[in-house]
Amino acid sequence: MHGALGELFDEIGWTGGAITILTGTTVLGWIKVWGGQFKLLKSASLATLHSQIYDKGGLYIVRGSITLSELDDLEYTWQAYKDLGGNGTGEKIYQKCRDLPIADYQTNSDWQEVEEVAAEHEAKRNA
Repeated sequence: MHGALGELFDEIGWTGGAITILTGTTVLGWIKVWGGQFKLLKSASLATLHSQIYDKGGLYIVRGSITLSELDDLEYTWQAYKDLGGNGTGEKIYQKCRDLPIADYQTNSDWQEVEEVAAEHEAKRNA
């Protein structure tokens, strides 16, 4: 092959050339597009988790107690937030919630299994 198209195929290879012709962009272009989309999804997830920690944690702190189920749920939310790079303010709220007394309440029989799992998680945390 000669000319500009031949130079393109020589530079990026036949597979890269076929992808470029079929899609209108290079593999690197697709990586950039998907990388940008990944960053947006990460940012949106972080914002959602941040909001949940602040809303739920604030409620528990104002109430002055937390149930085992709530603590277990908050821990999962906190861990995901932390793994995505969440900041120290969320950690302060999470730690304050961990220090709250566990609420003494009557469990709903429909949630008994959930309460048992939450109690197991709490026991592992305190072990």
